[in-house]
Amino acid sequence: MPGIDIKNFLNNFSANQKLLMAKGQFNAAAAQNTAPAPKTPAPTAQTAQNIAQQATSQTPQNLQMNTLKSIDRAIYAKELMQMPKNINEFVYMIQRGLSQGQFNKMFSNQLIAQRNSLSQMQAQILAQLQDLDMPAMKQVVQSQLSTQLQSSLKNLDILSNGMINLTQISALIQNNGKEALAKLIMNMTEASKAGITDLTQMKDMAKLINASIAVASENDPVKNLKLLLLLYLPWLPLKDGVGFDLEIEAQNKENADGNSILTVTVTTINYGIVIATLALETSNSVQIAIECNDKFPKDELNERINGDRKHYSISTNTTFAINKDLKPKTEKAGANINMSQTTEINPYLLLMAHTIIKHIIDIDNNASIC
Repeated sequence: MPGIDIKNFLNNFSANQKLLMAKGQFNAAAAQNTAPAPKTPAPTAQTAQNIAQQATSQTPQNLQMNTLKSIDRAIYAKELMQMPKNINEFVYMIQRGLSQGQFNKMFSNQLIAQRNSLSQMQAQILAQLQDLDMPAMKQVVQSQLSTQLQSSLKNLDILSNGMINLTQISALIQNNGKEALAKLIMNMTEASKAGITDLTQMKDMAKLINASIAVASENDPVKNLKLLLLLYLPWLPLKDGVGFDLEIEAQNKENADGNSILTVTVTTINYGIVIATLALETSNSVQIAIECNDKFPKDELNERINGDRKHYSISTNTTFAINKDLKPKTEKAGANINMSQTTEINPYLLLMAHTIIKHIIDIDNNASIC
């Protein structure tokens, strides 16, 4: 399913908005000629700012694209495409054939069930809150329920034998991407009606989603995996080349072991090259061998990996080897994944590859800030 001609749409949209603005100015001029204009003082800079803030506050939150940071835009894109915020939630959904709506409803029902049957701990909290009024009591209980729900989302039951079909990801991105474009078109129309004239970021988002639809329509397993990882890495989604490049290489391996090994090479600015070899030992056990230079903060990365593996219920064994020759060779960060040519990928290899790339780049970025 090819993407729509987004360039023509955006050009037509801009032309239509100019026409509407011209009509509005004409109507305003006609009204001014038939009725005396009220004498009001010229708006000050502060008044103009207040009006702009009021118009923005009246606009739905998902229209305020120009105030969103990169991570917020990534969340916004996934919401548009009806995909969960975290990659483990995505794996859970895709393994069970759930839509985003079905997934949300399932956990909404869980939250209602928790609210209707207070645990012993919650009952004890209620007993301690007898001096609080009802709104305060409800707020504390709601906070605890929300914390429990977030914990449940972090510790979803990943199926060890539920391989991730990359062709299925292609179909999902195409279908959801088309609906996302329709939502963006409506949002841009609403934003224009609300007086927002700068729709640059929304147009950029439309171009990115349209590009992802076009790539997904090729149904190339390697490109599908790249689209998925870019969507869940902490940068502008569906697009590399902004201070970070991601490449995936497919090797034609006939042996069965080829589907159980991934090699992830991450190029950092401050610590040189980091090479991680991921080998699936059992159905939910991954061996991770990391090669890096002596300056790389191995303990921090190991702690981050251990934190994620607990959420994913993965058994991992991480080892480090020092290679002083892995020095910085570029001023631009990037990652390369080497995998066998296949239409499926093991969920644990996918999750750990994402974890390693995300945390290594995050550690590198923190070092650059310091």
